[in-house]
Amino acid sequence: MITGRTALYGVLGHPVVHSRSPEMQNAAFARAGVDAAYVALPVAPEALPAAVAGAHALGFSGLNVTVPHKRAALPLCTSVDPAAAAVGAVNTLRRAAPGWEGFNTDAPACLALLEAAGLSSGARALLVGAGGAARAAAWALVRAGAALRVAARNADAARALADDFVAAARPGTPAPRAVPWDALEAESDAADAVVNGTSVGLAGHAASLPGVRFHAGQVAVDFVYGDTAFARDARAAGARLVTGEQILVRQGALAFTLWTGRPAPEAAMAAAVARAAGSTR
Repeated sequence: MITGRTALYGVLGHPVVHSRSPEMQNAAFARAGVDAAYVALPVAPEALPAAVAGAHALGFSGLNVTVPHKRAALPLCTSVDPAAAAVGAVNTLRRAAPGWEGFNTDAPACLALLEAAGLSSGARALLVGAGGAARAAAWALVRAGAALRVAARNADAARALADDFVAAARPGTPAPRAVPWDALEAESDAADAVVNGTSVGLAGHAASLPGVRFHAGQVAVDFVYGDTAFARDARAAGARLVTGEQILVRQGALAFTLWTGRPAPEAAMAAAVARAAGSTR
């Protein structure tokens, strides 16, 4: 039951109706015995500054930020953690007296899942995209010691992302560099890992990435959750798939701990996401 003492949390996005974060975080609060409620908050890009300020004024304890707001939300924070500063995007906000503290939990979540999938230092990685999710993936891939190649429809954005992470590359690892969008087939064939950091596969967006191919043993990471063409094709090829659901749960667990100071009930969160997926089929 929601009372005057219930802590409020939410996710800002445009669109946000597809988000499974409410089911996931409400299940976490219930399992942990935290008096809190989490809701989806649709916010158009031009309304983001007012929404972020308004949520603080209304007493929200924390927020998540999803597509397309992750980069735009960073300057609205009074402070940011080192990962968010390096990535240039936030996806988790925590209430503080003067404003919002910003964090990027996508980046460490992606790194942990890449390492669990067996990505080794020196592996060649193709990152598709140049937005907030792609920047978190770039941080993770460079931290993992991968030789990073970036492709985006906007070639200037791909070059800018690659350039931003040159200084973070490990000694002896080739510097991140942009590759042409029309080279996706050849680049994915040569890659040890392929990461979809775009909104392709999300409802209302393109269904598949043109030219991307997979092969057995390759690591494939999809930041979009659901039954995407990327995930289906990767599974069919025998790639080691990291799903959008896995990233959602891992980053959500990190956010839960930032908000509450408690270990996240990650199994309960994963079960809630799976139930939500089943209810939409």
